[in-house]
Amino acid sequence: MPTHTELAAKLLGDAAEFFLTLGEQNPPLMEQMQENATVFEQMAEILKNDPRGMMAGTPNAELAGKLLKDASIFFLTLASQNASIKQQMTENAAVFEQIGILVTDDPLGILQ
Repeated sequence: MPTHTELAAKLLGDAAEFFLTLGEQNPPLMEQMQENATVFEQMAEILKNDPRGMMAGTPNAELAGKLLKDASIFFLTLASQNASIKQQMTENAAVFEQIGILVTDDPLGILQ
């Protein structure tokens, strides 16, 4: 079974890919989505390499959890604006929120 850290890193990478795709489909958003993708990719690597480490006094797992929760909010915003993807984005938001909580509380815990 994967650890909370492994799941969080995977979701951070998935979000980065999503942001890049969204930017490609919406040129006015491209720069912002590329920046988001870079942050999420970097955090995924940091988390994988040092799940119990800290950055500027904040645990890496807490930072990763915050990014996952931020992505959850973003997905809910997309869901509210696009009926055709509402269900999928709502489900994604719930998963990102839950894993964000788990990785923050217990980075090396095992998903049961």
